Amino acid sequence: MENYVEVKREDGETIKIEIILSFEVEELHKKYIVYTINDDGTSPVETILISEVNPKTNRLKEIPKDEMNTVLEVYEQVKDKIVNGEV
Repeated sequence: MENYVEVKREDGETIKIEIILSFEVEELHKKYIVYTINDDGTSPVETILISEVNPKTNRLKEIPKDEMNTVLEVYEQVKDKIVNGEV
């Protein structure tokens, strides 16, 4: 799957990312994307990142530490549904 887009980080830097999936944490009323950055396909290990998406600016935001566990729990639930063919 190749779904590359250019986005801006909070500091304004533009980066090219490949979106793997997106999800919303209803409890927090926020949207998140799971993505990779600048993967040229030569490494056997691919770094997966999760960031909040600011809906007003479409910029990636770091997930606050106090929300991280909730976001990771929802991500794992979404991932499990995909792996099990439920989505």
